[in-house]
Amino acid sequence: MPIIRDDRFEAGDWLKQFDLSSRRAFFDELVVDFLHELSRRLMKDNDARHYPDLVTFAYFCRKANLRTLSQQYRDAGYRSGWGTVAHIAPSNIPVNFAFSLVFGMLSGNSNIVRMPSKAFPQTDIFLRAFDGVAASEPFRSVAVGNVFIQTVRGSARLKEIVAAVDGLTVWGGDATVAEFRSLPKKPRSVELYFPDRTSSAAIDANAYCALQAEEKTKLARDFFNDTYLVDQNACSSPSLIFWLGEPATIAKAKVDFWHHLDEELHRQDFHLDTVARLDKFLDLMDAIRTTGGTLPLSRYSPDIWCIGQPLPKETRLRFGQFAEIEVRAPSDIAAFLRPQEQTLTYFGLQPQVLFLALRSGSANHAIDRIVPIGKALDINPFWDGKDVLSLLSRRVEIVEGRENVAISATASASSKN
Repeated sequence: MPIIRDDRFEAGDWLKQFDLSSRRAFFDELVVDFLHELSRRLMKDNDARHYPDLVTFAYFCRKANLRTLSQQYRDAGYRSGWGTVAHIAPSNIPVNFAFSLVFGMLSGNSNIVRMPSKAFPQTDIFLRAFDGVAASEPFRSVAVGNVFIQTVRGSARLKEIVAAVDGLTVWGGDATVAEFRSLPKKPRSVELYFPDRTSSAAIDANAYCALQAEEKTKLARDFFNDTYLVDQNACSSPSLIFWLGEPATIAKAKVDFWHHLDEELHRQDFHLDTVARLDKFLDLMDAIRTTGGTLPLSRYSPDIWCIGQPLPKETRLRFGQFAEIEVRAPSDIAAFLRPQEQTLTYFGLQPQVLFLALRSGSANHAIDRIVPIGKALDINPFWDGKDVLSLLSRRVEIVEGRENVAISATASASSKN
């Protein structure tokens, strides 16, 4: 399925031909079958196996997983889509657009997806698999309800789309959210916004030091996938690392952890381009400016920089740059979390203990996710504290009147006689 770009919008005037009112049932059987076949094709694709985010997406779309997910909605039989939802994907996260599309499909909607402006191999692999499913019967009827577009910023045609659809999902920075909030829309348009967020990781030093070498290698790979895989641009990628334990144990764990991560960077043949390296320096200079003084910086390798003190809450760190804070207990973490905190990844700690510790502190309103290291990028329909599938679907309320109850009771009595 070709991506419709700005210069092709006029050809055939596709928006007028697109059935904006088309909707399906919540977790429609044919949609679930379509996504399962998409999952199967991706998991068989040798190219897809090189990208952990694409593999995660494929596993999410398995029929068994979707069946389990649907069982969480007891009112599923009373739900359907709103019509057509426009999805604005972030430019720097490769597979986010695919998850957003699937959430729209499972909710029962047709979907117009604005693709990332940056080219990613994952995009080509996904579209190749999607086209393969779309070409086979009986899935064509599902495929025609979904279209992929690519536009320039401020596109007039994109504004027309936003004004015409029944729902809008925007994944992006605060400026992008503000831009789309201001656009004209249908009076009943459903709007979901996912603005800038920040995230952290918590590591128990004792638990880390007890690991075997191969386990440390695996943890380094998981941390790499959470961070370097997307240059820490994902809202769920940690930029703040909490080390829990005694100072001497933490010092030993730090050196070992960052050493294993550096080995993983070499295995992955990780390299920053020139622009990213410049941005990394600018982020550091901005951190120095906002603190008003010098910063303790540990360079464990050219691609691993760690600042050894808390930073102002608005500080942005990317491209292999982290702030490290040493704490004695999970309850100490709350004081350092930022107002826009989203995800806390962890190792060697009990998530329920973390939850209770943060709930009793000032961060109770901030954290939306507590997940193991390696799962930061695993998007699911419960995101930023929102139930996306519920919000993207409409529920019909049915209330029986008293006369219905009386008729039901009379019928029941008659059947007994």
